[in-house]
Amino acid sequence: HAMRFIIRELPYERLLMAGQLSYERDGKPTGAVESWRLTDAAGGYRFLRVDLDARAAPSSRSTLYHLTLAPSGQAEQLKYRFWGDGLEIAGSLVREGDEWFGRRTVNNEVHEDVAAGESFWFPSGMGLTLLRERQGRRPAVMLATATTEPEQAMRAVETVVSTSIGEVESIRYGDAELICRPMTVKWNGTRRIVWLDDDGRPIRLWRDDALKARAERLLR
Repeated sequence: HAMRFIIRELPYERLLMAGQLSYERDGKPTGAVESWRLTDAAGGYRFLRVDLDARAAPSSRSTLYHLTLAPSGQAEQLKYRFWGDGLEIAGSLVREGDEWFGRRTVNNEVHEDVAAGESFWFPSGMGLTLLRERQGRRPAVMLATATTEPEQAMRAVETVVSTSIGEVESIRYGDAELICRPMTVKWNGTRRIVWLDDDGRPIRLWRDDALKARAERLLR
């Protein structure tokens, strides 16, 4: 499954981790696959690339993310592309303090957004991992991915997120047993649980709409 990029990896980048999540419903693959790569981009900066490819799934949507993480681990800048629901969106977000300034082109129409929150994330398996360091109820900025309204689609919005990490569990991956902890994330009446290993890689995902995902092709 070839991963797509907004910005290709450059020679100076060093791969830290990579993986793929395969989404399923009732034990059957939906056709949706989330591929991700985390690289060291020199000077303590890291790039997280995610390709959420549901072209073969019922929603037939596609989203690409390119996130810059500062040496502190905080998200600094995001570029993204979206196709689906009759929309084509290209956008970018930049953080200044606790504010995020966004610019989106939705079917050739430009929108500008501002949202405030002490952390940033986007609703995907790998996007959830960005909340790992932030426990409890906190204001956060997220992308509104679930809406098909052109005015709202892929807009940066302010939300209160509740994050908690549970007890250690052992999860089978191929021939190995991985030590994981479940992280429960709640916002706006929605709930997700993602099981993270010690490196913070998403190994399993559960969504409250009965969608699940499991890791494939993990690299470190």
